[in-house]
Formats: sequence, structure tokens, C-alpha cells
Amino acid sequence: MRLRFFGGLEAEADDAPIEIRGRGQGALLFRLALDAGTTVAYRSLAEDVWPDDLPDDPRASLQSLASRLRRVVPAGTLEAVPGGYRLAVAREDVDVTLFQDLVARARHAEDPAVAVADARAALALWRGEPWTPGDGFDWVVRDLLEDRAHAERIAGARAGDPGVGAAQARLARGAAAAAVAAPAPAAPEDVTPAPGPAPTVPASLTPLIGRTRELELIVAQLRAERLVTLIGPGGAGKTTLAFETARRTPGSIVVELAPAAPGEVWAAVAGSVGRSIRVGELVSTSARDRVVEALAGRSVLVVLDNCEHVSTEAAEVALDLLGSAPGSRILATSREPLGLAGEAFVDLGPLPGDDARELFTRRVRAARGTAPTADEAAAVDRIVSRLDGLPLALELAAAKSRTLTIAEIDSGLDDRFALLATGPRALEARHQTLRALIDWSWETLTDAERTALRAAAVFPDGVDARDVPAVAAAFEVDGGSFETLVDKSLLRRSEGRLRMLETVREYGIDRLRNEGREAEFRAREARAMCELAARQDALLRGPRVREGLAWFDADEENLSAALRTCAEQPGLEDVGIRLVRACFWTWIMRERFTELQSGIRRFGEAAASLDSEPAVVVRAIAILGFAFAPDAAAPASAPATVSVHGGARDAATPTARAAAGDSAARPGEPTPSGLARLEREAPAVVAAAQVHRSELSAAVPPLLHGLLEEARRHVPGAPWTRSFTIRDDGLEDAPAWTHAFLSMMRSALAQNTGDTETLGAESDRALSMFLELGDVWGTAFASQMRSEWLQLAGRLEEALAVADASTEGLAGLTSTTDLVQQRSQSIGLLLRLGRIHEARERLTGSRELARSLESPRALAQTDMDAAMIEIAVGDGAEALRSLDAIDAEMLPAFPDQLTAWSQSRRAQALLLEGRADEAHDALRRAYPSATRSGDHPIVSDVAVSIAGWLALTGRDADARRALVAGARLRGGVDTTDPFLRVMRARLDSDALAPEAAEAVELGADGADELAVLAALLG
Repeated sequence: MRLRFFGGLEAEADDAPIEIRGRGQGALLFRLALDAGTTVAYRSLAEDVWPDDLPDDPRASLQSLASRLRRVVPAGTLEAVPGGYRLAVAREDVDVTLFQDLVARARHAEDPAVAVADARAALALWRGEPWTPGDGFDWVVRDLLEDRAHAERIAGARAGDPGVGAAQARLARGAAAAAVAAPAPAAPEDVTPAPGPAPTVPASLTPLIGRTRELELIVAQLRAERLVTLIGPGGAGKTTLAFETARRTPGSIVVELAPAAPGEVWAAVAGSVGRSIRVGELVSTSARDRVVEALAGRSVLVVLDNCEHVSTEAAEVALDLLGSAPGSRILATSREPLGLAGEAFVDLGPLPGDDARELFTRRVRAARGTAPTADEAAAVDRIVSRLDGLPLALELAAAKSRTLTIAEIDSGLDDRFALLATGPRALEARHQTLRALIDWSWETLTDAERTALRAAAVFPDGVDARDVPAVAAAFEVDGGSFETLVDKSLLRRSEGRLRMLETVREYGIDRLRNEGREAEFRAREARAMCELAARQDALLRGPRVREGLAWFDADEENLSAALRTCAEQPGLEDVGIRLVRACFWTWIMRERFTELQSGIRRFGEAAASLDSEPAVVVRAIAILGFAFAPDAAAPASAPATVSVHGGARDAATPTARAAAGDSAARPGEPTPSGLARLEREAPAVVAAAQVHRSELSAAVPPLLHGLLEEARRHVPGAPWTRSFTIRDDGLEDAPAWTHAFLSMMRSALAQNTGDTETLGAESDRALSMFLELGDVWGTAFASQMRSEWLQLAGRLEEALAVADASTEGLAGLTSTTDLVQQRSQSIGLLLRLGRIHEARERLTGSRELARSLESPRALAQTDMDAAMIEIAVGDGAEALRSLDAIDAEMLPAFPDQLTAWSQSRRAQALLLEGRADEAHDALRRAYPSATRSGDHPIVSDVAVSIAGWLALTGRDADARRALVAGARLRGGVDTTDPFLRVMRARLDSDALAPEAAEAVELGADGADELAVLAALLG
């Protein structure tokens, strides 16, 4: 595939153009193309595709975009990989990346002739202004314009050449006015009122930016306590804030301990006291006694700056000084507490975003004479974020703007320690480089603490505080070492997790790489996450499901990193299998089928050993995927069941999604080779499942047996029934959860085949068992099936109550898209009850939910729900407008069930408008999709629409036959269907009366009914 962005978006493959539709697809393709051939992380993609309003579930939104984009680009071009996506094209096949590479090569070429040739080749690619998807990509245009300027300089382009003036003008536009100095905070109340000579606090070279709250807190703490320690990571500005406090406190004494070696703290204090206080001749000879004698009777603030490298001695001095000089107070700065009783703290973290940007902006203006321009704002934001808002790091980066562009500083942060390897000579040596800043802390650590720091660096999500013992054991250190890193400001505790600043993380990774131990530590992280995930997975099928799911959500990047490590490092296959097994249920609950598909693809074959419960489960999913894949090379999708809730939604059954990726939306037919493989390998999996028993593995034999029986009956070329029988054989000792789960499966399959009796019995059984087990998720999905049966039984109020309880129970446990689909069931029930106003209120809530996610699929569901409401009130024109609003890009992605359902609703709206011929066309599109789906309720729904068409065209007898066929397929007569109610009121005929179907004995076999409907439709 080749991509062109200069002068407009053009994509082609095999010399044929590719049409990219919609801002979302264009943005995703553009962002991936900028890093062609490289994995782009989910987080980076989401932030660039949605720069202003990030969806609630960015991963799900990206998966939806990727699914649609994958259908228009060549197969294998868009790859889902652990941690993100990758566009599998060469950089030379993307004009903007080829342009950048040529300019970079020209800038570094030693031979001037080569440089000129490359620069001119780059300029030849510039066919027009670069195309971007819109907001959020200004930084790309800026980078390209800067590269063009470099190329024109190297190539010797004339100032009057086309485009040169425009490029220069564009770079100049939007120059930001210089930021004004922040007002200084009000001076705190003096804590040392005694007069004395002017303090020896160095004057500030620049105004203080931000930190008003911290200054006020320092003053408040000093009023209440005698020892206050200002703690925080290196470069956070502790010294700056301490000195500012000293300047505002008359008579302060500042003791700079950075140059002090062990054993020299009292001497340093004595030297500062001697410079600050003029007293008569002192008779004491020791440094300690001279200090005590000098401070006798005085009220004074003593600042002990940079205590961390002599913390034990500094603590002893502080304790002695406070006891010997009652009028003194101490403000210490350190990367860790002094550990004294009565010590108060002010924790100095990174600068807030606005303050950090202001600091960087001022320092850039000082370095190069101009503040960053509006075009550079996005890069400034990235620099501030990547440097964690640390003032010193921002100062060092801003100083580079004298010789580098803001964009070059931004890109240079990929190797931040090399970029920020020099600093102003006026700074102390430990503050002149970014590495030296953290080296200062590193030197104070014990061996165990250094191991803990390097270990924390390979956990991108940080570590749950409750998991510290397990993580520490994996790296063979004591858990207290991690707590010590918190005390030393190298880790920070936030919302129950130990997190690391990105700069410190990069330092730890850099250490590991230089030591040649990165692979070892990443392997340990994978093993630790495997053990922890297995523990949390056990919570997902019971009353603590929300607790377990919250852990998986919080550790998402940690798990992705672990899976990536297992895939990349030989010898970790077993860990990978156990990780996939541990993540399986949360992937099902969160509908993250891409991750599941990737995991099965990577480790499904390795699980063929069947020597453990994880191997049994993973292998079972793999062979299901192979059976229903388009080819045997990659698992695609298992058979699905779909239920109609007055709308349409995907199956509630996890097995239906077990091996699914993006293709889960359109279940595949079984392939001969896949079925042969299922026949060949299932017996071994079944036998192993009997040995390695668990809640999930116990469900494997009945499910595989049922699928095998159905596969043996399947006629090649015939539609797959998407139904099978689940027997109880061999389940005598199975866990209660397994029985509840299989009952839920049976109820879903019964609902699909119109087996009302089984639906009622199994949904009741599943719901009762899940309630007893306290499984919130299982209860919610079993409630859906129970609501289906109650609706068919005519118990609409009960059905609504159960459906609402199901939706409430699933909140926070499944995707927002699924919740929107859940609400559709209640909307349909409200319409049947005639409560139109409430149905509209539910629709409004659903739309808000769908828009918050920016999910085309969820929005399409709300449009169909809106059409359903308008049909119920008889407004066919408004219903058509709602159906026309469905994103056209979504239609090809609809599964057969949704295609049939939406076309059936279109036919009903057209019939309400009296447009019978157009309705007939819609029904001819709906019926084949409905029969392919193998979903009897869907076919029954289409049958009702066919009956409406027949009645409108005067074929009353045929209309009755269609209603009977639909009732037989569904397993009952739907007497409250809103469309039939409206049509009966409009037609002077009893053809659509409920009695037309009720009078007929309903049979179990729907094969003949399909033939009847096909004949009636013509």
C-alpha cells in the first residue's frame, strides 16, 4: 500500500485507489502512517485521534475505528499487536515519512553533493500543503514546514520559489505574546521576630512561578511545628521554595549541606551561623557547642538544605539543635523524611500543568529571545508532560532552545538523558544534567533499593500497594525496599498504587540496558503479573467481581507489557499461556476480542501440551477459533447467539465470543478444515479438562461435545444453525458456577431457536444459581434471558423490572456499547406497555452514553431505537429519518442479525407511509440476512414485517400465514408488537389480529416456515 498526504489524501494498493471515509478512519490511518512499521501505543493513538475529548473507553473506540479501517486497506496492513496497533508499510511508501527521512539524511550527510541531492529529492515530494485529518495534528504540519525550511536551505532554493514564502509566513503566524510574571504570594507571618543582621540567603535570579499553595502550607506548618521537612523528587524545586521561605522570614539561617560529607554537618551549620549572627567572643571550641551558644535566647529559622545524602547525621543534628535552642525552628529539604518524632511535612510534587508550561515558556524566551509560538503549543505540552512537570528538567530542556527547535527538543526526549546532558554552568554539578539529578538519589540507595527501583521501572502502570509483597518476591527483595523508595521520593503513592515519574522510569530502564539486564527484569515482571492476574481472575466469578475487574483495568498496561515479553522472549511460553488464561474472562467482560485473538494466536499452539488448566482453556478457545476461522491460520470467531430486545444486540454468551477478534461482529461459517481439526483435537482437550478441573475447564467438555454433534450434522454450504445441545454428561462434580453458566448458555440457545419451554426453565435456573453464588455479572446476563421469557409470557411489567435490574447490574462491568444495547431491551418493553414518554427518556440517556464513547456502533443502536419509538407512535417519516442517520460506514460491519433488524424496521416505516413497493425491497434485503443468521427471533421479526406488507397490499390470508410462521419460529405469539398495533388501527382488516396466530397449533420445526415466508415474499 502507498500513502500520499502532500496535496491531499491519496491511498492505493496494487495501483487501485483506496477510499478512506470519515475523520476517525483518516485520523487513525494518518497517525499510524507517521510511525509506519512501528507499534503505536493505544494511549498515544487515542490522545492524537481525540485531542480535545477523549472517549470514556479509548481502547474500545480505537478497536471500532481499526475494525472499519481494516475492511478497506489490504489484508494484513493494519495489525493489532500487544499494546497498540501497527501499520505494516515501509516508510518509503508514505510520502511524509520519506520526506522526513530524506531531510534528516541531508542534514547529517558529510558529502555536500549527497546532502543537496537528498534535500532536492525531499522537496520534489512536496506537491502541495500536507493533508491532515483536522484538529490535533498541527504539530505534524509544523514539523514538516520546519523540515522543508531545512531542505530549502540545503538545496539552495531561491527565496521566491513557490511555497517558500507561504512556509515562512506559516511558521511566523501565531507568535505568542510573552508571558507575564506571576504575582508573588503574600509574605507569611514572621516566625523569627527577633532582629538580626541581614540573612545570608542568596537572592533569587528569577521570579517564583506557582507554588503559592505550598508556600502557604510551609508557613502554616512552621507555625504549628518546630521541624518541617520539604520532601519531593530531585529537581522539584525544594531548594527554591525553602530559600523563598527564608527570604520572607527575617533572621533566617541557610545551611547548604550539598557539599557536606559525612561528619561535616555540624561544621556546615556552624559556618552558616557564624556568617549570620554577630555575637561576642565564643568560648566553645566544638562546632556543635558554638552553634548552641550562638543561638541561645534567639528565635530563628534554620534551613537545612539537601539532607538526603547525610540524612542520619542531619536528623541527629536537627534533634540536638531543637533540644538545645528552644527558640529555633528547622525547615529541612530532603528527598526523604528525617524520621524524627513530631516532624511535619510539605510534599512537593511536579508543577501543575499551567505553571509548568509558564515556566518552560519563560525559560525558552530567555534562551532564544522569543516565546514558543502558537504552532509550537502542542509540542510544548508534550515536553511538559514527558518531563513530569519537574522544574529543573524543564529548565534544562528550555535551555536547549538556544540551539534546537521546540520540535527537536520534543523528539530528542526519546533519549532524554542524552539530550539533557549539559546545563547552565551556574548550577551545581548535580543539577547540570538530568542524569546527574537522579544519580544523586541513586548513590544514596542500598542494593535492595536499587533493585526495587529497576523493578518498578518495568511496571508501566505502577504497582498496586497490595501487590508489593508478590512483586518484591519476584525480584528477590524485601517489600520494604519499595516503601523506602516512596520515602526517598523515587516512587509516589497515588490512589493505592506506587507510581514512578516517567523520567525516573526511563532512568531505571536505562540502567537495566546498560547492565544488560532488561530482558531478565521484564521476564520477572511477566511472571509476577501472571501470578497476580491468576489471583484476581478467581474473583471475577463471584460477589467480588467489581474488585477483580478494577484490578485488571488498573493493570492493563502492565499486563500488555507482560504478554509482549512472553511473546518476544524464548522460554516464556508457559507464562504466556497462563497470562492469557488469567486475562480471558476480563477480556470477555470488557469485549476486548482483539487482545484475546492476539493471545490465542501467539500461545494457542503452545497450549497443545494440555498439561495444566490454563493450557486446557486456552487450547479449547484456540480450536474453536480454528473451526470458525476463514482459514486455519488465525482464530476468528466462534458461533454466536443473538437476542432481540425490541432492538438487537450481540449474544450474552461468552463462548460465542471466545476466540473472536474484530470479526466477532460477523460470525464466520465453519470451514471443512476447521471442523476436521475440531473433530481431531477435541477429544484430547475434553480428556484433559476432566483431569484439570476448574469452573471454566469443566464447561469445556459439554460445549465441545455439543459443537461436535452439530458439526457432524452440518451440511457443507448450508447456513450454520448457530445452535447446539449442551448436555449434563460428566458434570456431576462440576462447580456450581459451571452449572449456572451452562444453564445460561442453554437459555440463550433456546431463545435463539424459539424453544420457549427451555428458555423459561433454564433462565430461571441460571438466575437462581447466579443469585445464590453472588455473581453480579452472571446474574445480569441470566436476567436478560429471563426478561426474554417473561416478555413472551406476556408478563411485561416483570420483564421490564428484570431487564432494568440487568442493565443496572452490568454498569461498570461491560462496555458502554453493550450498556446502550442493554437499554434497548427496556425501551422495547416500555413501548409494548404504551409508556412512550418513558421510552423517549431512556433513549436520551442512551444517546448521552453513546456520544460519551464516540462509538459508531452504539450511536447506530440509538438511531434504531429512535426508529422503533417512532414506529410505535405511527410516524413512519420520522422513523426513516432516524434510520437514515445511521453512519453509512457502519452498515457493512453489521452482523446479519442487525442488518435484518434494521431493514425490517425500514420496511415497517415505509409501510406506515404507504410505500409498499419500497417496503418490499427492504424486506427482500432483510430476509436473506435473517435466515443466514440462524436466529429465529430475528426471522420472526421479519415475518411480522412481511405480514404488514401483505395486509397493506390486500393479501389478508397470506398475512395470517406470515404471522403464524413468525409465531412458530419465535415459540409464541407476540400479541403486543407495537408495529402490529399501529397497523391494525390503520387497516380495516382483522388479518393482523393476534387471534390469527393464536388459533394455530405451534410446532417446533421452523424449516417449513422459512419456505413459507420465502414464498410469500416472492
